[in-house]
Amino acid sequence: MWPLPFSAASGAPLYTDVVSELTADPPNVLIILADDFGTDNVAVYGEAPDAPRTPNLDALAGQGVRFRNAYGYPICSPTRAALLTGRLARRTGMGAIVEWNDTFELPLEEVTIAEFLDSGPYDYATTAIGKWHLSGPDTPNAFRHPNLQGFDHYAGPIHNLYFEDDSQKEKRDGQRSDYYSFDRVVDGELGRSSTYATHQQTDDALDAIRTMPEPWFLYVAYNAVHSPFQPPPDAGLPPNAPVPVKYDAMVRDLDTQIGRLLAGLEGKRQRTIVVFLGDNGTPKEAITPPFDPKRGKTTIYEGGTNVPLIVAGPGVTARGASADALVHVVDVLPTLARLTGLDPRNVGARLDGVSFAEVLREPTSPGGRKFVYTERMSPAGPPPWTGQWSAVRDERYKLVKSPDGEIRFFDLQGRNDDGPARERSELPDDERARFDALLAELERAVEKTPYGR
Repeated sequence: MWPLPFSAASGAPLYTDVVSELTADPPNVLIILADDFGTDNVAVYGEAPDAPRTPNLDALAGQGVRFRNAYGYPICSPTRAALLTGRLARRTGMGAIVEWNDTFELPLEEVTIAEFLDSGPYDYATTAIGKWHLSGPDTPNAFRHPNLQGFDHYAGPIHNLYFEDDSQKEKRDGQRSDYYSFDRVVDGELGRSSTYATHQQTDDALDAIRTMPEPWFLYVAYNAVHSPFQPPPDAGLPPNAPVPVKYDAMVRDLDTQIGRLLAGLEGKRQRTIVVFLGDNGTPKEAITPPFDPKRGKTTIYEGGTNVPLIVAGPGVTARGASADALVHVVDVLPTLARLTGLDPRNVGARLDGVSFAEVLREPTSPGGRKFVYTERMSPAGPPPWTGQWSAVRDERYKLVKSPDGEIRFFDLQGRNDDGPARERSELPDDERARFDALLAELERAVEKTPYGR
């Protein structure tokens, strides 16, 4: 008898209902992932007074549901692994980024969305475009890793668009790596591109849409707007422009390219589920008031882990709605399973995700989570880990635990950030009870998600 997966973040068995109305005509699936892109950079979220203009993302939100309380990890690789597998970092070992010289990669026994969709009765065509960051040049499967993880076709940079140290420059014969000239892997073969990266990745994605038979799954992981902060050719900015100005220009260009991508769906749009999200929050160099640069990317605070999530397409009956339900990136896989009519138990591993398909129909629904948990630890790979930060929140309150064991309590009501930390000793009885419940959930989440299981 198959054991029902157990959610480390909700404390309840999953998949009491895995039936979909869409089984007769399985939809296409398009996931668009932006890099280093917090909720403060999407105009429709209304969080930053000077947010960049994002008319295409705003229009996508008008066609579906945007989530205000969606969470990932505070850095790149962990969110990507969790998104594609539906499993928390503690299970996969992907709690930190894959460095250029790392030998650890996402284990091949982990089942990705591509493998899951293709294993069902519908024979999904699968393509990944853009930044991979779940393997590296020195990992066992290196440039072949995306294909070995279930993608029929892959084209993009396996890593970030820069070299991390001089030894890597020597290893790659000093070749330049940035948005204007970078390594581009195509199905395991290393090549080069001199097309601006955001535009190249959109071109590659449009080629995939034109050539893949339906139904298909397309995963487009843009390098934008990760450093180096290099605006597109037509931005007209001087090289010494402030980083926030360059970053905003890159955001506007990314939005334009997403508009190109969605327009390229043409007659397929009505039968394509579109999921847009960020992998983590905005980097400190690009954060502007009223937000705190010390609580952005790499941190476990809201500015590092609260990410934009917008979903539209088949199965999404709400339009232009904002949802407050708690969501984690691991929830995307079981939600897609529900919307495509597949059984998530066929993944063959314990999932940590909870379907939010109900919220796509009724955005005022609280969803399937009472808690959401996230963390950061290093290095990538099996334990022991160092520098472990962890956080858990409910619909109002949040608890953060630092590597030295210090615990901080926050009231998020009416806020887009964490606000001031409070000590347990100063809390009234009702909030002290919430503090204790969050601490118990945090400890339980760690206990219930062992590595490799």
